[in-house]
Amino acid sequence: MYQGRAVGMGRVVGDGAIYFYSQDMAVHPERQRRGLGTRIVQQVQYLAQQAPDKAFVGLFAAEGTLGFYEQFGFMQHPALTGMFRVTPV
Repeated sequence: MYQGRAVGMGRVVGDGAIYFYSQDMAVHPERQRRGLGTRIVQQVQYLAQQAPDKAFVGLFAAEGTLGFYEQFGFMQHPALTGMFRVTPV
């Protein structure tokens, strides 16, 4: 919160067993590069402590953010690709 407004957020979804995704990580452009994104990712990193061995923790990084997520141990894998589908309106 900054001046009573939400300026950043992060969400984790998963099956509660072995698949987890960090989703909807966002920081308002005016508040970026001040450590807020790092604090949000650190808060959702509880997965690393709570998830069982060999759990999959994934995310889809926006263009230009790969380096940011790599510092938290996320990596690209040449054999894995992301896909999505948008439902009709």
